[in-house]
Amino acid sequence: MDACEYITKEIEDLQQQLAEAKAQGDYLTGVRVERTAAGGTASHNAQSECRYARLRAGKGRLLDNRKKSKYIPVQEIDKYQAMCRRGKAIVKLEKTIQKRQKKLKWLLSILPSVTY
Repeated sequence: MDACEYITKEIEDLQQQLAEAKAQGDYLTGVRVERTAAGGTASHNAQSECRYARLRAGKGRLLDNRKKSKYIPVQEIDKYQAMCRRGKAIVKLEKTIQKRQKKLKWLLSILPSVTY
């Protein structure tokens, strides 16, 4: 198997992994879940035990509500963290696919100039 066939096979495998990752459920890209303690005039108990969470968009990005942050229910923190993890994995797979496609394109461009 030559290099072009190997990279093509690798791209196909990565695309299959990407499709499986997207099929697992909803995902979020470019956001993170932040946990913060209650502030202001909240009781000491609430400041130390009760945690609030919000989605935060990355630099230069906005959430679907056109704001940089969005509070999420405490009961759904794990759900949103799983969605963020899936999003990171999907972005990583997409970048890897793009790199492999770029490498394949480069190999195909220099292949005619190689003499045996």
